[in-house]
Parts: sequence; C-alpha cells; structure tokens
Amino acid sequence: MEGLQQLSFNIIAALQNLSPALDGVMNAITFLGRLEFYLLLLTFIYLGYDRRLGFRLVLMLIFTDLLGMVSKLLFHQPRPYWLRPELKIAEETSYGIPSTHASSSMAVWGYLVYKLNKTWLWITAGLFVFFIALSRLYLGVHFLHDILFGWLIGVLMILIFVACDKPLSAWAAKLSLGMQVLIALAAAIVIVLIGQLVNGLISGVTDPESWRALAAEARTINYSINHAGAIFGALTGYALMRKYAPFSSQGKWSMRLARFALGFLGVLVIYFGLDVLFGMIAGDESVLGLALRFIRYGLVNFWVIFLAPWLFLKVRLAQRE
Repeated sequence: MEGLQQLSFNIIAALQNLSPALDGVMNAITFLGRLEFYLLLLTFIYLGYDRRLGFRLVLMLIFTDLLGMVSKLLFHQPRPYWLRPELKIAEETSYGIPSTHASSSMAVWGYLVYKLNKTWLWITAGLFVFFIALSRLYLGVHFLHDILFGWLIGVLMILIFVACDKPLSAWAAKLSLGMQVLIALAAAIVIVLIGQLVNGLISGVTDPESWRALAAEARTINYSINHAGAIFGALTGYALMRKYAPFSSQGKWSMRLARFALGFLGVLVIYFGLDVLFGMIAGDESVLGLALRFIRYGLVNFWVIFLAPWLFLKVRLAQRE
C-alpha cells in the first residue's frame, strides 16, 4: 500500500506543479461528478429525452453511490492530503477508497453510452470519466488506486444493470401498485439497515492518530438515509407515474426545455430549500433530523419522477404516452 501511495503522491505533486491556474479549472471539472450536476443531467434526460432511460440512470446513480459509500467505510482509508497536508487543494470529510466520483461517472456515462451507442457520446463520456478522475487526483483528495477501484465499481454496476434490466422490468410490470410501494419501502429499510451494519462492523476500529481528526465526520449513517429516501421516492414515484401520469418525454424541443426548466426549478427548491428549512428544525444527527433528511431526498425524486409529469399533463406541457 505504501508503494501505491507514494506513486500517487508523485503524480499529484507533478499535476499540481503544472500551473496554479488549474486549481479553478479542476474544481469546476470535479463539480461534474457531484450530485448537483447529476440532478441537472438526469432531470433533463427523464423529463426531456427518454423517461425510461432517465429512470434507470437514477437507479444506477443511487446504487453505485451506495456501494461506493459502503466500500469507503469498510476500507476506511485516508485521502492523500490527510497524510500530506501540502497536497490539499479541496477538502472532503469521507474516507478515500473508492472514489465515488470515478464510480458514478463510469456507471452513469457508461450506461448512457451502452444504451444510445453514438460515436460522439462515446468520446464525450470518455472525456468526462477521465477528466473527473484527473481532477480528483489534482485536488489531492484521491489516490490513483481509489480512482481505479471506483472505475471497477462503475463497470460492475453497468454489467449488473444490463443483465437484470429486462427480467426485473418484466417482473415489476406484473405487480400491483400497492406491492410496488411496499417493495420500495422494503428497499429503503434494507438500505438503512446496511448503513447501520457497516458502521457497526467498523465501530471497534480506530483511525491512526495522524489523520483521525480529518476523518471525524467520515463515520455516519447519513449516506444510507440519503439513499434510502432517494430509492423510496424513485420507485414509488415511478409506480405512480405509470398508473396516473404516463407521460411522453418526446415532443417539440420548446416543450421539452420547458419541462426541464420547471422540473429542475422544483428540484432546486426541494433540495436546497428544504435543506435550509429542515436545518432550522432539527440537527443532522438527531432522529428527527434523519427523518427529515429521508423526506428531503425522497421528495426530490418523487417530484421529478411523478409530481412534475402529473402537473405537465394537467397544463398540457406533455402528452400521455
């Protein structure tokens, strides 16, 4: 491990010595691997391009990020600047390996390429995946092996989705609405339990004194609450959409862009507005705070996947499929 870390230290130092002007560029590129960017991208795909593809990409992002966060806790390894403070350009509070920026970008863009299979998209996706990973190295927040493991997780998730898509879709189509909602609730509960289990497994392991303070916020169940709320909102929303608001994401580009703009405005209000509001009501780690976190992440997906399409059908911004 020390040899791999030293190799990464050398690569990071070489990248950071290229030019200080790259700091802003790399911070901008790394944003393309954050949740806020995926909210923008997936809202457009779902509401303005292809609802089925958009829904699958939402699930891909949720499960890939969940696997990445579980792996971070199980490995509980440091980030480069935790060991070499002079390499710090950005700051992160979670553990290092794997890079969830690398895993999510590989999974989302890789699955998008697989489904659409267009030459220009292959090139675009490749650039996104490569430069997002490069930005994480440059900023001193990931080792090279963090990136490689993240890419491996992304590829694994693509293979799982490709293999399971048709059989699971056919099975879900036969279920009643009530059963689909129960399955969504069960999935959310399982995700929360996974978070509790993983934290329990590492509760007896102490981080080295040299970087323990930097990892003070790394052991949390917040991520599992986020994913539990997101999966409940997504699965419940899609079941209700299919029954009560089966919209077409096609149509004139003016209508597509209008749906996207209104849909994303709702995302901003829910994601950022409720964050501020709920923060005034309860602390993050309290029982009420965790419940409100679940509601916030669930509502983001529920809005985009069901409520927005239902509204668009009412005001004729979308046609029934």
